[in-house]
Amino acid sequence: MITLATMLILAGWTCPAAAETVTVDAVTVSVQAVDAPPPSRVIKRMEQSVATVGDHVLTGRKVTDIESGKASFEKLIKEVFDRVLVGYWVQEVDITPGPTTSIAVKISPLGDVVRSVALETDLGGIAPPLSGLFRSDMGDIENKAAQVLVGMPVDAVDWAGSVTKTVIREILAVQLPEYRANIEIIPGPVTIVKLLLAPTGPLVKDVQVTVRSRTIPNFLLLAARPAVEEAAAPMRGLPVAFVERHGDYFKDMLTKVAANQAATKRYGLTLASSLKPGTNTELEISADTTKYNVTLEGYMDMGRRQNDTSARLHVGQYVGRTDELFLEVTFIPSSVTWEFVPGWGHRLGAQTVAGAKYNLNSEQSIVWLKQDLDNRWSLRLERTPALRFNEVGLRYKLHEFLSVEYIITTDNRWLRLVGNL
Repeated sequence: MITLATMLILAGWTCPAAAETVTVDAVTVSVQAVDAPPPSRVIKRMEQSVATVGDHVLTGRKVTDIESGKASFEKLIKEVFDRVLVGYWVQEVDITPGPTTSIAVKISPLGDVVRSVALETDLGGIAPPLSGLFRSDMGDIENKAAQVLVGMPVDAVDWAGSVTKTVIREILAVQLPEYRANIEIIPGPVTIVKLLLAPTGPLVKDVQVTVRSRTIPNFLLLAARPAVEEAAAPMRGLPVAFVERHGDYFKDMLTKVAANQAATKRYGLTLASSLKPGTNTELEISADTTKYNVTLEGYMDMGRRQNDTSARLHVGQYVGRTDELFLEVTFIPSSVTWEFVPGWGHRLGAQTVAGAKYNLNSEQSIVWLKQDLDNRWSLRLERTPALRFNEVGLRYKLHEFLSVEYIITTDNRWLRLVGNL
């Protein structure tokens, strides 16, 4: 049985030996600025630099060796860090030995310091009207850069600049992801940050502008189109993803341009726009009036033997928000015939209109329905109950002045070209 005295004797023999074999497994570092402290990101980088030196010098050494040579190790780390940390003077290094050895460093700036930051942005040929949009996306980059650099020694800007570049790229990755940034930093009391933006991804090569109306003849809007096309021109060369992200901005901007045109003001038109971003971006502005509905169309039928050309004028006035009273006048050149068809229409929804009309020439009543399927496709249904005659037309709009319609009747079918004047 081992006595207490024996245990004490054994402890006396073993503890010093164990202590002599304890080595440094890890190094922790804290950097403290005596005067104006650098930003936390810069402090972190300093601590990483000291930790690298500390790991190389201290890790694996016996703790007793560090304790006995503490002053020498502190002097060595100070000398190395003085060379690494340009722009700062290392006032003091304090090592606390142990399995996890801690190093405390006190620093103060040398020479002139950065007093302000100026941001110079090169938008890479982006049109001036869009510069405000880009600067809004970039946000407070100048202030963020100033938070890193102001108060730092001018000589330290070179190595601290990488922190500033990281901050700027992180901001742009969130706020302007469609562009990459080339950054140059010129040190000085007023440090200049030069930012060059370069687009990434597919770019807009062309913008197709359409200004059309379903309630007045489209030729009345021809004068408004050049101004909208000119305003849309700066979209060329922009990343498609950028145009898509700012779709509402571009629609609002171009709608305002159309609203300022003489034709829009003269006829009291209400404007709505749609945008389809792509390498060939499509912009469509619909200009309609809530008072009148006037259209003029010319028809040329292929696959029909009689009355294969005609023209139709539709003149309507809205009564309330959902009803229209109208008169359709059709001229058929082959027989030099005029048809007069008064009628009524009721809007059932945003895309659906139905009603009834009466052909004064044939003295027949007709019920009808029109369904807009999307911006280009529409479906037309007409029935003459007394004759049990049905007509179905599926129309596709090629552009604002030309459509094609496939017509199926009770006893025939043909293809019709429709000129929308």
